[in-house]
Order: sequence, then structure tokens, then C-alpha cells
Amino acid sequence: MRSRFNPGVLIAALGLLGFGTSVVAQPTEAPGGGGCSTNKFSKKLEKSIDGVQKARDAKDWNGMLAKVQEAAAVPIEKTDFDNFWIHELGGVAYANIKQFPDAVRELDAALNSPCMKEGDKPGRNKVLMQLSYQAKDYKKTIEYGTRAAQTLPDDTEVANYLSNAYFQLDDLVNTRKVISEMINKLEASGKVPEEQHYRILQTACLRAKDDACVVEQIEKLVTHYPKPTYWTDLINALLRVSRSDRDLLNILRLADGVDVMKDPSMYNEMAQLSMAQGLPGEAQSMIEKGFQKGILNAPDATREKDRANRLLAEAKQAVTLDKSTLDKQDASARAKPTGESDVKLGAAYLSYSQNDKAVEALQRGIGKGGVKVPDEASLLLGIAYYRMNNKAEAGKAFQNVKQDPMLTRIAKLWLMHIGGGSAVAAG
Repeated sequence: MRSRFNPGVLIAALGLLGFGTSVVAQPTEAPGGGGCSTNKFSKKLEKSIDGVQKARDAKDWNGMLAKVQEAAAVPIEKTDFDNFWIHELGGVAYANIKQFPDAVRELDAALNSPCMKEGDKPGRNKVLMQLSYQAKDYKKTIEYGTRAAQTLPDDTEVANYLSNAYFQLDDLVNTRKVISEMINKLEASGKVPEEQHYRILQTACLRAKDDACVVEQIEKLVTHYPKPTYWTDLINALLRVSRSDRDLLNILRLADGVDVMKDPSMYNEMAQLSMAQGLPGEAQSMIEKGFQKGILNAPDATREKDRANRLLAEAKQAVTLDKSTLDKQDASARAKPTGESDVKLGAAYLSYSQNDKAVEALQRGIGKGGVKVPDEASLLLGIAYYRMNNKAEAGKAFQNVKQDPMLTRIAKLWLMHIGGGSAVAAG
């Protein structure tokens, strides 16, 4: 009887599990002499192998495994070809019934058979890596993945599994090494890494307490995969690495701009910082916004609500005095040869939503020179233009922020937001 065995059909069997790599080599391509070159099963195995094929066609994986085991139990001296295919087919059956350790054992045995073609070994190592990961055997995942990476250096899936396996073993050094190399390679070729790649590196950096690395990865997530949650993560990461009250206030202005201020303490913190900068109008508007959004008067925000009410009363009192002197401040600033007073006046106008007057004063101050923090002046100018819905001029202003590292980073994020890189609505 001639065997019905069709290896071409079995090649894609593991595809049913989502493994894209072909795992079964064609016997007609098997190298070597002796039992590998016959391309025929021993005659006494043909009936069992026919049963393997029928069970596979019916996707009866348990039946397929039973027939493979039946063939393995036939009491004859088997050729290398017989043993190779018994291991191959057993591995396919085990994988499809999700007995992953058994699948790894059988497919590894086939990998080490003289009948395994050299060109098929990289793909086999990749599949063994995937199956080992499914089996939660992360050491074997790394073993097979490292082999696969040597011959498949551009395969991002291999790097993804490898980095995840290192991460599961809490090996943060190798996690970052593998995933960073892959991300850098993709970015250098003009390709955008997958969202998960940035997330893996972000989490590894977070565990390693490398805040600068965390911020960098979240910035990339915001750039390529804009979601409110990433903006929130980014704002929180920036707050952790800020070094001054000026940084804090401008980070919170960005948070307000991208509408991710959800914590009542953020409104109070921003109001407190604004008051310290001599901007009671900004303090008042932020507290009022927090109440309007229901954040400061939420049931679980009693302590912050009390603090907000105190800040609001203080801000309103200061606003009454500040607003009454704006005309005098304007005249005084115009008369001065340097621009620091104009910039302060522009910030005040901005705090009262008088955006057109803010633009005029800020431009005048920047033009005169002698401004203590020119980067912040340009940042405020960009915000004023943004609030006037003039994104083109806002972009020019943000691009002029170049000296202070934190303010430059914040300006780039504003550019990203106004350039359509954010799915978050403007606040």
C-alpha cells in the first residue's frame, strides 16, 4: 500500500496557532545520505502515517497525536527519515492541543536530526522560541531566540519575544539592550516601531528608575500612537524630572493644553505656582476650571476642595488689584529699553485670556531683548497664538525655544500637539 502522507499539507499546521513560520521541512529537500535520502517511510509505518494525515485533515489533533504515537511504537528499526517525521508530526499535534513543553521536546528532536535541512533551522529556532514562551519557559525562549536572532537579525518578532522573555526574568539590562537595538534599527530605516516595543522599553526603564529613558519612550508613544493615557503618563514623567517651579508651571500649562489634568492636586499646584509668579489671573482661572469640570468638588477631593477655595479667595483679591494697574504696567513697560517688563505684562494678559494683547507685549519684549528667560517668553507667545487658534504662528514661536532643555522639550510637545500628533482635544 502506498502512503497518502502529504508533507506539503502539514507544513502550515502550526499556522493554526498563529505561528507564521513554517516548521515542517519538505522531505524531498532533506540533506544527508542513508535514511534521510530515501524520502520514504518504512513500509510498516505507512498505515499509521495515513491515519496521521486523515486526522490532520479533520483537525483532529488528539487523533493525530495518537496515530503518531502508534507509528513510534511500531517495533522496527526506524530510519533517520522515520524518526525525523515522527518527531515533526508529534510536535505539530502537541502544539495544536497546546501541550507546549511536549511540542518543544519533539520539534527540538527534529531540529537536531540529520534530516533537518540547514536552511530550515533559523525558522525552527524561531518557532521553538515562540512555543517555549507559550510554555512560560523563558530560559529556553532566550536560548532559541538568541539562536534565531543570529540568523534572522532583522526579524522584529524574534526581538520582541526575546525582550519579553528577559523582562519576565527581570533581566532589565538585556531587556533594554534587545528592544533598544530593534527600535533603533527600525527608526534608522524610517520605519515606526510597534506600540508594544516602546511600551516594553518604557516599562523596563521605569523599573530601572531611569526617568529620562521613560520620558523619551512616552514621547515616542505620544508621537506615533497618540492617546490620552500616554499624554497623562508623559506629563507625570515630566513632573518627576522637573527641577524648578518654572518647569513645573510650564509642564502643568501643557497638561491643561492637552486636557489631561484629572487630579485635583494639579489644579491647586498650578494655582499656587501662578500666584508665586505674580499671575493671580491664571491662578483664578485654573481653580474655576477645576470646579467647572467637577474635579475639585468631587466627593473624594474634600481636602483639595478646601485648599482650592482658599487659593481662589486669595487669587480673586489679588486679581482686583492687578487688573486695576494693567494700563499703568503697559505704559511703564513700553517706556523701558529692555523687554523683561513687556514679557511679564504679556504673561499677565495671557492669564486674563487677553491673548491679542499678550502677543503684542510678548513680541515687543522679545524684540527689545534683555529678557531673563527668553525661552519662556517664546513658550508663552506660542501658547497665546495657540489660544487664538493661529497654529502657524504658534509653531514658529515654539520652534524658537532652543536653550533651556526642559522648556525646549515642552515646546516640542506643544508642536507635536498642535501639529495633529495628538488625539487629545485642546483644553
